Amino acid sequence: MTIRPRVLIVDDELGVRESLRAILSGDCDVVTASCGDEALAIVRSENLDVITLDLRMPGQGGISVLEQVKQVDPDIEVLIITGYGSLDTAVQGLRNHAFDYLAKPFEADHVRTLVHAAIARRTTVRRMKAAPEQILATLSHEFRTPLNVIMGYSSMLREETEGALSEEQRLVLDRIQSNSNALLGYVETLFYMAELDRGFVPVVSKVVPVESILSRVRDELASRAAAKGLLLRVEAPSNLLLTTDEDKLERLARALADNAVRFTETGEVVLAARSGGEGVVVEVRDTGPGLSQDLVAETEELVTGHPTGPPRLLGFGLRLAGRLVRTLGASLEIATNGSGTAFRLAVPALGRAESVSLAQTA
Repeated sequence: MTIRPRVLIVDDELGVRESLRAILSGDCDVVTASCGDEALAIVRSENLDVITLDLRMPGQGGISVLEQVKQVDPDIEVLIITGYGSLDTAVQGLRNHAFDYLAKPFEADHVRTLVHAAIARRTTVRRMKAAPEQILATLSHEFRTPLNVIMGYSSMLREETEGALSEEQRLVLDRIQSNSNALLGYVETLFYMAELDRGFVPVVSKVVPVESILSRVRDELASRAAAKGLLLRVEAPSNLLLTTDEDKLERLARALADNAVRFTETGEVVLAARSGGEGVVVEVRDTGPGLSQDLVAETEELVTGHPTGPPRLLGFGLRLAGRLVRTLGASLEIATNGSGTAFRLAVPALGRAESVSLAQTA
């Protein structure tokens, strides 16, 4: 059975609502609202594909409604309707990601054409988001392969011309290698986040030594920290165990530690862990300049899973961290000032009541 598209008509004029209902009801399931508050209540409780939205209504205006609709579901397509002969308000709506606009009085055929186009785009977006795992895997391969080739050839060139290159030429090759590594890291992170969001990365729970995870992260970042003169150390008991997904916890610790090393110029970065509650508390502390409140707010929104809009300031590292905190069922507190930042993670044990130590299992 074909599922009919659902269209919400929002207009304070009964005549307009019923006119649009008559035009669209042959192809769509139509619901109506006479004001912005009523429309938002429907958006939050029902699945919709397209909204026709009057910009000039008593009470809450159309632009405000449009902004809030996009916060609830950014993929709902919105057609804005204005009857004042000016494009100013329509253009404002388009800047807020409306699909298109209609000026009153409108023609039935034009309304149908635009609504069908909006439904088609909504359907395309859904299909893209429902793309099979193989597509992500193929794209990931296509991005990684040329980068690996560049890195491989630059390494070979460096080895085969050892002693024959000038200092400037060696620096150029080092820069190629360094930037290729960084770009490959971004590609890996981008596709991992896409796979994580789509549920392609299962949570695999087992008992893991937390100190070993933090030590691996420290060793991986040690050369970069040393190049900046930073002290990078681990503070964690060697017998502290946690039942969790080892790979995801390591990725989370690495994302936070990488961010700390990247933005700390002097002092130290500390990776710490201790038993706490029904799990483990992991901290990543630095002596950097501290995060801005905007960055803190965006990170916390990602962690809660209720962003007020797409992140504008966060890099891949903190975006990945926000997703992994949710995946592990953890909580995150951020303390920051002009002398450093501390990320404090409360990571619960998965599948058992509490974390254990080697001493407890002896």
